[in-house]
Amino acid sequence: MKKKKSRLKSLFPILTAGLLLTQQTQAEETTLELWTWYPPESVLNKVIDGFEAEHPGVNVNLNLFEASAYQDRMPLALASGDPMDIVAVQTSTMVDLVKDDLSPLPPLFTTHARSDITTLISEKALNQARGLSSDGELYIAPLGILGSVAVYYNANLLKELNLDIPRTRGDLTQFAASVKKQRPDLLPFSFTGANWFIDEITLTVAEQVKSGFFDSIRYQRGGRWDDEAWITAFNAVVSAYDEGIFSRDTLDLDYSRANELFQQGKAVALIQGTWESGLLSTPYRKENGITLDNVVAAALPVLTTTGHSAIRSFIEVGLAIPKQAQNPRLSTLFVEYMSTGKGVDLWSESLFVVPTAKDFNLPDRFFNTVRAKASYEEISTLLQNPGSDRNNVSDFAAVAGDAIIAGIVTGASADTQAAYLQAEWESGRYSNAQ
Repeated sequence: MKKKKSRLKSLFPILTAGLLLTQQTQAEETTLELWTWYPPESVLNKVIDGFEAEHPGVNVNLNLFEASAYQDRMPLALASGDPMDIVAVQTSTMVDLVKDDLSPLPPLFTTHARSDITTLISEKALNQARGLSSDGELYIAPLGILGSVAVYYNANLLKELNLDIPRTRGDLTQFAASVKKQRPDLLPFSFTGANWFIDEITLTVAEQVKSGFFDSIRYQRGGRWDDEAWITAFNAVVSAYDEGIFSRDTLDLDYSRANELFQQGKAVALIQGTWESGLLSTPYRKENGITLDNVVAAALPVLTTTGHSAIRSFIEVGLAIPKQAQNPRLSTLFVEYMSTGKGVDLWSESLFVVPTAKDFNLPDRFFNTVRAKASYEEISTLLQNPGSDRNNVSDFAAVAGDAIIAGIVTGASADTQAAYLQAEWESGRYSNAQ
């Protein structure tokens, strides 16, 4: 026994060295499969490089898709058990669709991360994330929040035309008239006339009139489309076209063209969702070839005679860990790094979303003027204090937008269109209406 013990002891350094070598070899071969549609590849590569630098021997293989293709392919691959370690999950209905193939995050964070996930992400974002699953479990770590609508201004044109950012209906009327008088070659406001976006504008105005309007309908809290708030918003939007505040030409603009007109200096302002806040970011503009050098933002002016600034917002882009993940520990560490750690600094320059990581402060280097940073903070504050969730029912949004466009183009009345939308909402034709 003693000899045997001595022999084992003498072999221990060799066995230990062999074990360490095996572990090192395994570490060098560790690959995490990441599936996502966002952020852009150049941004994701920065995040991946940062994570790999902190975890030598770990490689993150990026599987990047276009958004609509991802919506179809990811759930199928997940259900089929394809190699997947971290997946981005689109908010709204996708979470409940794929939750049975995902691991709840709290136990993983408690075991592997530096802290409980509930201490790392804002409470509102966590509540919205839990609300997306029918069992109330937390399956995604949301990267941030976005909302609509906001307005982006070419600050150089504002200075040239001696214009202030409009805040009221009266300001809007004067703003549009002044642009047309001084520079008839410019659009006062550029935005897409797509039906879903006309619905976005109108819902923003409804929130200006009555905070919580959309939530009261979306979550079955007694709200109705024929509520006076929506009727007032409908009339405010239609009359903005009738009075020339908004050009009817915008109804023919698709998303890309509306953005191009602003970026090319052919429109003083762009009305869009906060997902276009990269326009405020100096490094983002440089990287994407946007030649505007001075952009500021503000809430949508109040389109009614009385009301208050408002926005609808919701979490966007959630990171999840599939049950078939080969290395739950490293997968958890990557989710932590990207959602609440140093990775946030690397992807946030696009300003696509306002990060939900607690106590995160956007670096000053993103902005080239104090005014640009202050305007971003205005939008950020609105997003964190929305009138309602932007938890859209996308197929219904198209129907609602068409009803509003009919009011603009044919003069259909607010009462008629509101009654029509209420009947549609009650029809049961919209799969993700709650």
